[in-house]
Amino acid sequence: MKDEQKTNKVFCDTNILLNSKFNLSDYQKVYISIVSIEELDKLKRDERLSYQARRIIKDIKFADNVEVIMNGANICGVMFSNQSNDNMILSMAYTTYENKDNEMIFVSDDYNLIVKAQALGLPCKMFEFEDGNNNNYNGIRKLTLTEQEYVNLLENPNSYNFQPNEYIIIHNITSNDEYLFTWNKYFEEVKIKPIVNKYVNKIIPLDIYQKAFIHMLQNDNIKIKITDSRYGVGKSFLMIHWALHMLDKEKVDKLYFVKSDSPPKNRREFPAIPGGVVEKTEPLLGVLCDTTSEDNLMDILLRNNKLEILPIQFAKGRSLRNSILYINEAQDFTPSEMERLLSRIGEGTFVLLDGSTSQIDNRYCLNRNGLSVAINNFKDKYIVGQVNMIEDHRSEISKMISDMDWMD
Repeated sequence: MKDEQKTNKVFCDTNILLNSKFNLSDYQKVYISIVSIEELDKLKRDERLSYQARRIIKDIKFADNVEVIMNGANICGVMFSNQSNDNMILSMAYTTYENKDNEMIFVSDDYNLIVKAQALGLPCKMFEFEDGNNNNYNGIRKLTLTEQEYVNLLENPNSYNFQPNEYIIIHNITSNDEYLFTWNKYFEEVKIKPIVNKYVNKIIPLDIYQKAFIHMLQNDNIKIKITDSRYGVGKSFLMIHWALHMLDKEKVDKLYFVKSDSPPKNRREFPAIPGGVVEKTEPLLGVLCDTTSEDNLMDILLRNNKLEILPIQFAKGRSLRNSILYINEAQDFTPSEMERLLSRIGEGTFVLLDGSTSQIDNRYCLNRNGLSVAINNFKDKYIVGQVNMIEDHRSEISKMISDMDWMD
C-alpha cells in the first residue's frame, strides 16, 4: 500500500474485510458497520471463510484506528425498499459521511453497492485487490433488486461490469421471484438438460448454483470450466458424470485424469508403491469410483482406452486433442505446473479445473497456487467459465461438520 493512502478514511463493507490483501493499518481511519461484525461472527463457522473471518475479527479487536458504527440503519427503510444487510451497511455509511466524517470514502468490491452509493451522492470507489491466493471472482453473483432496479439493470447492464460467461442470480424482492441469467454481452436466461450417462439415469440440479454449474458444463463454447468450491457441493460428482456423458455420446475420445500427489498438510509423503503408473496412481482415483458407485469403473475405462492417468511428471511434450483434461484438486498445483498442463490443450479438448483454495496441502502453493492464478488470468476470457457453489449436499453430518470450528 502506498504511503499517501495512509491518510485515507474508509467505510468498508464485509467483503473488503474478508480479503487477505486488506490491512487495517494501511488507513488513518476505518469505519465498520455492526452489521458487518455480525456477518463476520456467522462466517466463523463457514468452511471456506472461517480463517479470514477470525483473522479480521482479531485485527479489529486490537486496532486503534477502527470505529464500529452502531447507528444509521434506521434510515434504511427511507432510502431503500428492503432492509437487506447490504442496504443497512450502505445506510450506515451514508449516515457516517453526512453526520460524522465527510472525508471518508465508502469502499466495496460489489458493483451493485457502488451503483447505489453513487446514486446517493456518497463518495465511493471500487476496491481492486492484486492477484494472489485469495481472489474475489466467483463466476456467479446474486443481486437483490426492487422491480425498478431490476428494470434498470436490464436496460443498463454495463454499469455492473459483468465478466464474460458470468452467472447472475436476480432476486426480485418486489415480486419475490428469482431468475438465473448468464452474461455474454447480453443476458441469456439459463436453461439446462439433465446429465445422463450409462451409470446414472438423470442428474438434475439441487440448487440454483448447481443449475448454473451444469449450464457451464453443457456450454460447448466454454472450453475451460472452473470451480473453486468447498467440499460437499457436488463439483467432482457433476464434472465426472458430465465427462462420462461426453464419452458415452462420443463427443470426446478420452478422459485424461490429473491429480496432485501432494500429501495432506503436515504429513509425510506416502512410501513408494510397487508397480507401474496405473498401480501407483490408483489410490488417487477414488473420486471416479465414489461418484458412480462402480468399483471397476477405472478398469472399464482403461480397458476401452477411454481413460488415461496423466501424472504431471509425464505431461511435458504431450498434445491432448478431442478429449477432456480433468485436473482434480487444482489448488495443489503450482502456477508453473498449471501452465504446463494447460499448454497441452489441443483442438477439440475441454478442461475441468476442480478444487478449493481453502484446502491447500502442497506447501509450495501456500502463497500462490495454480487454481487462483488460472481464475485471475481467465476471468475475462469468453472461452472460460467459472461457477463456485456453496451449498453442502453430501450429508447432514457433512453440513454439521462444516458449521464447527476445526481451525488448527
